[in-house]
Amino acid sequence: MASQPAHPATPMTTELLQHFDQNIAARLAWVDCPSNPWRQVIIPLALKSPMVLCTLLSLSSEDLAYRYVHDHPRRRYLQDVSMRFRNNALTLLAEHMRSMRERQRLQIQYIDPNETRHALASTLVLYNVELLGAEAVKWRMHLQAGRVILQWKEQASPDAASLDEIDTFLFYEHYYSSVFAGLTTFRTVDEPSGDMLRHGDNITIFSDFVRVIHRITQIERVRFNQGSTIDPTQVEDVKHQIEEAWKRMTQLGQTFHFRSRSAQQDFTQLICIFYHASLIYGYRVLANDPSIEAQVQESRDSILQLLSCLSDKRTFAHDLTWPLFIAGTECRGLPEMQAIVSQEMETVMKISGVLDRQKVLSFLKHYWSIDLEPNATWIHLMRDKVQEGSMLIL
Repeated sequence: MASQPAHPATPMTTELLQHFDQNIAARLAWVDCPSNPWRQVIIPLALKSPMVLCTLLSLSSEDLAYRYVHDHPRRRYLQDVSMRFRNNALTLLAEHMRSMRERQRLQIQYIDPNETRHALASTLVLYNVELLGAEAVKWRMHLQAGRVILQWKEQASPDAASLDEIDTFLFYEHYYSSVFAGLTTFRTVDEPSGDMLRHGDNITIFSDFVRVIHRITQIERVRFNQGSTIDPTQVEDVKHQIEEAWKRMTQLGQTFHFRSRSAQQDFTQLICIFYHASLIYGYRVLANDPSIEAQVQESRDSILQLLSCLSDKRTFAHDLTWPLFIAGTECRGLPEMQAIVSQEMETVMKISGVLDRQKVLSFLKHYWSIDLEPNATWIHLMRDKVQEGSMLIL
């Protein structure tokens, strides 16, 4: 596809690019360091591709809009701006994918790497736009479009070694988003295995944890759909993978250049938070019996303790919803802990936006209040909610 002229710079686009650079990129990254790929990958792609630029400007204006009260004129104006950029991006993306689909139909093997990069980057940014409005149907659509693009790329260049840093980042962001969406959609888990990714580095941070979370989800879906039993060796195997993920992430954390000692300590605590949340998730799926209650309670208490020790939640607020939710599912009958989880979730929303988090908190409060069958977990209740048409993302 022929390159198109860059979008003309205006005071508005300059403001929106600065907002993305200074605020959104910092929030979306696991670690806001000089190599932050949301700056070093997405912004350069946007400056080359009108399609990516429109998605970035849509996200930035939508994010800015949420800083104003509901009926503020500035909020309505920014949301109108976001909608215009979003519609432009969707038109360009549809044309882009039609062109790629036509070449696939004609069995034209070569695809310019920039075409798949621009298309995948656009779907990822659009996914984040729809998260701001908690539009479940739309964010799922963008993840599905991203999967189609990845399939085309794999068919065109199946060699995993061909993934450079840009492709690795885009693949990981799609994989990560799909894994966490799959926690609560209960669709057949058919996403890429994640094996194409290296172990966690400055681009694929936390990928070791994401892979093991994905594996636990796959085991749960297979067990539910096929009525199979859990192999006892799976429990120890998954626990070992979680331990290894913790070790690798701890070592990786020593290589980052943090702005302060306290920021480095916060990152170390975030690793431990994900370690304990992963353990709880694994235990509830793989060994949901009385023998694991002590370990589950210990991990729950550790998560809440670690959260209270974070010196600056602004840095990692975007990453705290899932571990907070997992800890919250272990607070039935414990009103003091429920209050802590509720307050922490409110803090996350205040810092990082409401997104689907109000639904997450409402689900937890409902889960805390109802009677359940013995051995029933949040997964049973969530599956029922999804079948009723309700959906949320962690």
